[in-house]
Amino acid sequence: MIYMKNKKYLFMLILFLLVIFLTYYSIYDKQSINLIINNLNKLSFVSVFICLIFILMYFIMQAIYMKTTLKSLKVNVSFTRCIFYCLVEFYFSGITPSSTGGQPVQLYYMTKDKIPIRKSYITLMLNTVYFKLIIFILGIISFFYTKATLFNNKIYLLFFILGIVVDLFIVIFLILLIFKQSIIKKIINLIIRILSKIKILNNKIKGFNVNEFLDRYKNELKYIKNNRIIVIINFFITLIQRLLLFSISFILYKSFGFNKYNYIDLIMIQISVQVAIEALPLPGGSGLSENMLKTLFTTLFGIKLCDIAMIFTRTFSFYIPLILSGIIILFNKLLKKNIRQN
Repeated sequence: MIYMKNKKYLFMLILFLLVIFLTYYSIYDKQSINLIINNLNKLSFVSVFICLIFILMYFIMQAIYMKTTLKSLKVNVSFTRCIFYCLVEFYFSGITPSSTGGQPVQLYYMTKDKIPIRKSYITLMLNTVYFKLIIFILGIISFFYTKATLFNNKIYLLFFILGIVVDLFIVIFLILLIFKQSIIKKIINLIIRILSKIKILNNKIKGFNVNEFLDRYKNELKYIKNNRIIVIINFFITLIQRLLLFSISFILYKSFGFNKYNYIDLIMIQISVQVAIEALPLPGGSGLSENMLKTLFTTLFGIKLCDIAMIFTRTFSFYIPLILSGIIILFNKLLKKNIRQN
């Protein structure tokens, strides 16, 4: 079983690396690479340092969320362990389609640390609700804010709209799942009746107990009712956490000496890209993210510098934290293996 899981994630990693290679191969030629090398001196040490601090703060903010939530559930876990859970989520979300692998692996590690699965599930479930709700709200704002820019490319606009629809559906489903289970029950029963008419799927859904499925989410509702202040605080913690990575493009923009556009302009573009990649099941949104950023950055950085702006933004906001989290996870696994052997 463990071998199959390792094999699965190894396959996802290879697929992810292949997508990265094809992405950069399709976007960059020799001239583009030379342009990047020639403009590296424009990236100051201070801006690099600030970007790295933002990456660190991103994981610290999520760890604060996990620590406060688990503490409110009467679970005592160290802050460093919470940071490790966050690294696990970022890495496995980054190498799996639609970020589906992050939370299941998080749940696995938390269960191994003897954290009750019900309490782990509440923590991760609410984090998903916060994230989707934040991206949806900011996405709507960015649509009106960057409307003209998005309309310049019909394909990107289509992905953006699809991403909004996907996030809206998920947000509504999660909220109804917690607060209005009677509606969800009717929807699930309708889906089961439709799927049961398909012979191939009939055996798989046979015996599915809707009430048992919905009972799992009563704990989330109870937690929200009993910890409203913590829920609100954690919502804003998650908001700040997401804005930290989105802010990296602004730091790079200022590093290149530009002043025409403000912080909100850069944030809105980052959010519009994040919403768009929600529509495609690509690991880390690789491919679409790079191409969208390159196109949208043309207005901000100019044709000559849009390439380097895009690659630096994606490097600091995604690839560096992904690589670092992967290394730390591997180191943690090797360290535990050595301890067991000794």
